[in-house]
Amino acid sequence: MTEKLNSIVIGEIVAKAMQDEHLKKSLLADPDKVLAEAGVVASSVQHKVVEDTASHKNIILPFQALTDAMKLESLPEGASPAQITRYIITRAQADEGYKKRVLSDINTVLQDLGVSLPQGISLTIVADSATLQHIVIPYVPPASGELSDEQLAGVAGGKGSTHAHTNTVTNAEAVANVVAATEGAAVADVAAAADVAAAAVAVVVLT
Repeated sequence: MTEKLNSIVIGEIVAKAMQDEHLKKSLLADPDKVLAEAGVVASSVQHKVVEDTASHKNIILPFQALTDAMKLESLPEGASPAQITRYIITRAQADEGYKKRVLSDINTVLQDLGVSLPQGISLTIVADSATLQHIVIPYVPPASGELSDEQLAGVAGGKGSTHAHTNTVTNAEAVANVVAATEGAAVADVAAAADVAAAAVAVVVLT
């Protein structure tokens, strides 16, 4: 329950940081201080915040193993960005050598899978650990405008969300919900949330 509540708070802080430049700078400089002041319960896990830009995207390689339902052992023909990301995460979590390749040379990994990044777009994979969790601040194009109160309330299953998560909500899911909110969409169920979490940035980069 504590992890779920922490993730809700983190999601709300990320959503606010997407609109508040001062808060974003504070979050990037000292995330644990900002999160503690916002009500995140202290733990042995430290946080590092990375920020997307119009030309650079970050994808989190989660420490927590994917569930059997989320694992993808092989790529189907015409795989979607979400499937590509799930496949990469599945292999990286099972094969330390492949994980090192993903972290050091994601472009080659994607090329081996027949996937090319759009010109002018770069991609970084960051890995969570037992003691470090990454938080991504998504890029919001200027034309997107501010999030509405309803969208903010729906971030990470918070008050006003269209769905009350029954499973533990990860930091990745919290960020994924922020991405969905900026697009005026809602994560309708836990399975969808996990799918979006696995590919929150890949959907933007690879399509």
